[in-house]
Amino acid sequence: MTTIAKSFCKKHIHTDMISDGGRYTISLHDSIDDIEEEWASVSAAHDIFFSIDFLRCIEKCPATGIKPYYAIVKEKNTAVGIIYFQSKYVKLKENLRKPGSEPKTMMQKLTEPMRQAVVSAINFETVVCGNLLLTGDYGFYFKEQIDRNEQFYIVIKAANKLQLVLKNQNKEPGLILIKDFYSDQTPKDGEYHQGFTRFSVQPKMILSLNPAWKSMDDYLESLKSKYRVRARKALEKSKEITKKIFDIEDIATHRDAIHALYKNVSDQADFNAFVLHPQYFENLKHAFGKNMTFSTYWKDGKMIAFFTSIKNYDVLDAHFLGYDPALNAEYQIYLNMLYDLIAEGIKLRVSQVDMSRTAVEIKSTVGAKPHDMYLYLHHTNPVINKTVDSVLSFVKPDADFVIRSPFRD
Repeated sequence: MTTIAKSFCKKHIHTDMISDGGRYTISLHDSIDDIEEEWASVSAAHDIFFSIDFLRCIEKCPATGIKPYYAIVKEKNTAVGIIYFQSKYVKLKENLRKPGSEPKTMMQKLTEPMRQAVVSAINFETVVCGNLLLTGDYGFYFKEQIDRNEQFYIVIKAANKLQLVLKNQNKEPGLILIKDFYSDQTPKDGEYHQGFTRFSVQPKMILSLNPAWKSMDDYLESLKSKYRVRARKALEKSKEITKKIFDIEDIATHRDAIHALYKNVSDQADFNAFVLHPQYFENLKHAFGKNMTFSTYWKDGKMIAFFTSIKNYDVLDAHFLGYDPALNAEYQIYLNMLYDLIAEGIKLRVSQVDMSRTAVEIKSTVGAKPHDMYLYLHHTNPVINKTVDSVLSFVKPDADFVIRSPFRD
């Protein structure tokens, strides 16, 4: 048995001292089961997406090519921080939407050959601090006594240690990506993320629910006439659709149809880094129980759409969805999903409905507001790292949307 193979038989795969003359220790692990107690001691009652049950779910049913790793940060033998990593081999040409799938300006047409050349050359093993399945700061969490700047410093040191582990497995990590942060969560002092390029993509869309809304009618009455008429027309079309809430057995029974509907949507995304495991949703329901709702839409005895929502303490999170694109326009399926999500949020009395990224403009028409989020990217090759900003300008999706204001003043 090789040295690397032996290390995986232990409770950790790497331990090191960092910062302030060895003030902190970092241990890396490849299974949440090995560190359940320590992880929970830091993350308990913080966020459902840091929970042991959720992380075990995506470890058991991983999306394509994603391998999770975990770090425990200790101070004087007490866990004070947790870091969640995913390793993923990124082939950018396969992950970006195929060229020609949407209209291009003259300038885009002129630069397209150069863009394709750049895209074709980007194939890297990537260390992600964060969760590719989610939009939000799901990469690390520390106890309050650790300064935000120092948190970033520790995370970068841990990412470097994970790179060494992967290198010993004959993988050559090229990129480190740390995601996603609101502007007030980013480090203030440049030295703590030196060599990283900060960038943003599409904003996260969040609807704050008015506590006065006791029903969907209250929400509709708060809209301007134009948007209220639009909503009522969409809701009228939804009357031709039968809606069913699935339990775990239903999800398992309809697994293939669900996965096909999910693929209809994921295949059209501007950037799609993975495909969910076919058994992901049933395992997610097992992990979250009553906090996860699996809503399905039916027409003429056939499932034509679904969406998932997760009650994350005081927030209702929109998760993955799928639908038949041929029927979307006729029944306004996607728009009705947004209204159903809002209705669920009002019923659950949460403060916000988090609609995540993508479809920014249509989400703004139902009242969601954009919140910019930032990511940090670093290439391990110093020469290539100097070109990261230029490369990002070629591959980032165009921010082509208008933010609407549907509520009355």
